[in-house]
Amino acid sequence: MIELQLPSPIQQPKSDTDTVQLQLKREDLIHPAFGGNKWRKLKYNLQKFNIGSYSHLVTLGGAFSNHIAATAAVGAYFSIPTIGIIRGSYVDENNVTLGKAKAQGMRLFPISREAYKMKEQSPEFQRIIKGYSRPLVVPEGGSNQQGFKGCQEIMQEVQQQQEQPYDYVVVPAGTGMTASGVISTSLKENILVVNVLKNAGLEATIRAELGKEQNNWSVLSDYHFGGYAKVKPELIDFINAYYKEHRIALDPIYNGKALYAVYDLIKKNHFPVGSRILYLLTGGQQGIAAYNSRCKNEVLQVICGI
Repeated sequence: MIELQLPSPIQQPKSDTDTVQLQLKREDLIHPAFGGNKWRKLKYNLQKFNIGSYSHLVTLGGAFSNHIAATAAVGAYFSIPTIGIIRGSYVDENNVTLGKAKAQGMRLFPISREAYKMKEQSPEFQRIIKGYSRPLVVPEGGSNQQGFKGCQEIMQEVQQQQEQPYDYVVVPAGTGMTASGVISTSLKENILVVNVLKNAGLEATIRAELGKEQNNWSVLSDYHFGGYAKVKPELIDFINAYYKEHRIALDPIYNGKALYAVYDLIKKNHFPVGSRILYLLTGGQQGIAAYNSRCKNEVLQVICGI
C-alpha cells in the first residue's frame, strides 16, 4: 500500500525566468491515484464516514470527473464501498475514467441530465440510495464543510514549509472550494484565483464560502480558453513544452490553464521583480487520458499520456 505523501512537497523547477522565483506545491504527489485537492476534499468526509459507521460512500460527477476518479480510488485504498451517480443516462464502456472507477469497485448509476440538475433532491437519486442501508452522500466535487476544512490545510502546510513568505499564491478554480479554503487560511499572501471554467459566479461563491471580508485575493477570468474542457493550440503547446522541459504533467482542464496564466503574467511583468510566487498544482492528471480519448485532433493531443 502506497503511503500518502504529506505534507505535499514544495519544489522549484528548473528556472524559466530570472525576474521572479516560482515554486510549485505538488499536491498531485500526495498519492498517485487520488492526490491533489480531491484528497483534501475527501479527507474529512472519510473521517465522518468512519465515525458515523456509514455503509457506503455516495457521490456525484460527470463522466470524466476527477472527483469520481478520486472517490473510487480512495474507496479501493481504504476498503470503503463507493457509489457514483453519473450525469447522463448513458455510460460509454470505453470511458477511461469510469472504466477505472468501476475496476476499483465503484458501482456506477447514470441518471438523466434533468435529474442531475436536482442532485440529491431528484427522485432518481433517491431511488438509488434507498437500496443502501446507511449511505453517506458527498456532494459533487466534495464541496461541503468537510471539503472546505480539508482545503484549509493546504496553506497551513505552506506556512510551516516555507523558508520565507510568498508574495503570491496562485490556485486554479472550478467550483471555488479549494480557493476558499486557501484564502481563509492565508496570511499576507496575495491569492490569485484562476477561473479556468468560465464560471461567472465564481467570485460570489468564494465570498459566500469565506463568510468574512478579505481583501488579499482576486479572480483572474482571462485564462479559461473558452470554458470547461475547451482548449486552444497555444495551451496544448504550453502543456507539452512544460512536460518536455520539467517532466511535470499538466491536465488541460485545470492546471494547464492556470500555470499558463502564471507564465503569461510573468511575461507581461504583472509581478514585481524579485516576487516569490507559489503555484498550487492541484492534481487532475487522470483527466489527461480522458481528454486525449475524446480529442480527435492529433495536433491537440497532450503528449504525457497518463
